[in-house]
Order: sequence, then structure tokens, then C-alpha cells
Amino acid sequence: MVALTVRIDTLDALKVRLALHRELGERIGVYVLSVDHAHGQSILQLQCDRGQVDALMHAVMCGLPQAEFGPLRPAAAITVQ
Repeated sequence: MVALTVRIDTLDALKVRLALHRELGERIGVYVLSVDHAHGQSILQLQCDRGQVDALMHAVMCGLPQAEFGPLRPAAAITVQ
């Protein structure tokens, strides 16, 4: 499993969630959403199998093209803050 960090505007959190579930369904693993109310941004940490990363990124780009991608890391390296 790997984890991909994605930054979005907080108001778009529902859009990206719907896009992910529509495109990937059960193939997406755990995801964590942390909200920065002061800046109106949210950070998603999305987990999936390494072979699903392209589909995951495609789902995010289709649902929310202005999302910013961060690092791809082993899922074990992700911690909740």
C-alpha cells in the first residue's frame, strides 16, 4: 500500500470524495482529511495499492482539476496529525 498526499480547497472536499468513490469504489483504502480552517484548505492522505495510483490520480484530476498533488509514500509512513 502507498499513500498520496493531495491538497484541496476545503469547500471542494465533498467533490473529491464523490469523484474518488465513483471512479475507484472499494479499491481506495483509508483516507484521512485534515482541515486548515485558517487557510480554507484541506489535506487528504489517500491510500491504495501501488498499481491503483494512476487510477487514483485520474479520479482526483477528473473530480477536482485544481487539486495539488504531494508526495507518494509507503502507507506505513503516513501518520494522523
